[in-house]
Amino acid sequence: MQNPRGSSRTTTVISLVVLLGTVAGIGLYLRSHPELFDLIRSLSMGSGLLLFFMTVLMLAANGLYLRIFAKKFNLDLHAKEWFGLAAVTALGNYLTPLSGGLVARAAYLKRRHNFPYAHFLAMLAANYMIAFAVIGVTGIVTLLTLTGTESVSWPALLFFLATLSMILLVLLVPSTSIGSRHRWLLFAHHAMEGLHAIRKDGALLGKLIATTFFNITVGALLLFVAFGSTGFPIPFSVALLIFLLTSYTVLINITPGNLGVQEVATSLAAAILGAGAEAGLLASLVVRAVAILASFTIGPIFSYLLSKELMAAGNVTQVDRKEFP
Repeated sequence: MQNPRGSSRTTTVISLVVLLGTVAGIGLYLRSHPELFDLIRSLSMGSGLLLFFMTVLMLAANGLYLRIFAKKFNLDLHAKEWFGLAAVTALGNYLTPLSGGLVARAAYLKRRHNFPYAHFLAMLAANYMIAFAVIGVTGIVTLLTLTGTESVSWPALLFFLATLSMILLVLLVPSTSIGSRHRWLLFAHHAMEGLHAIRKDGALLGKLIATTFFNITVGALLLFVAFGSTGFPIPFSVALLIFLLTSYTVLINITPGNLGVQEVATSLAAAILGAGAEAGLLASLVVRAVAILASFTIGPIFSYLLSKELMAAGNVTQVDRKEFP
């Protein structure tokens, strides 16, 4: 039997090595191109505020998705909770590798609302399935509209088609026949449970798809403004495709906040789509700086507020137990 502590230690070491390697590589590249710092420093206050606002909008979209889905399980989250949990999740992901913020979110819902971990996993898995389905469809439609231009990428088109094909394959396989011994099979099983919960609720599915598309649109606008503010303006359709491709890095979440991994992916996607690897790196660094600023300013505030919420709920529970033994 594998030692859990040894496995956890190995994962931490791998995460640290990848983080240091990617950050060192980006640092060496920027050191050899000092003129790039001038482009970053030339970012206007207006552009910075706009980027910050859009980052907060993406947090709100993530929180709204949680609120909509939680209602399906008769859990009504108020604004402080659904937005606060999104902010705390973003902060936690920067503080720990392997999506530590999601663990904090699950723990809060369990302690505050007695929300089962199984339901949380089903909700999370279905979230990914819906998100990548929307990403695949959006990517295919966008690339087809660019046919005949230099921005079209047939490998990217095949990649999006492969994404949709895998999702359809999972949907066609009965959930009872999916094993649970492998991590990805277990994930697919939870995804099927979550999708089963919303399959017959067209209104709910529509809201989730609309929220996902809103999140994608804001993310693309974020990159669109970042490219333009660093002196490398690109069409919105290209910014959209870059965002769609870099969204897959959520599946390679081995460094805190995907630091380094997302920047490399953005640079590669920009190079594939003709926007330039250098421009992609600059834009991703600007987006990263704004995301860190938003997470470390908003996150601690809601971490404090939600901690008070947990303490208050704990006190009420203790009083109830005394009155009703």
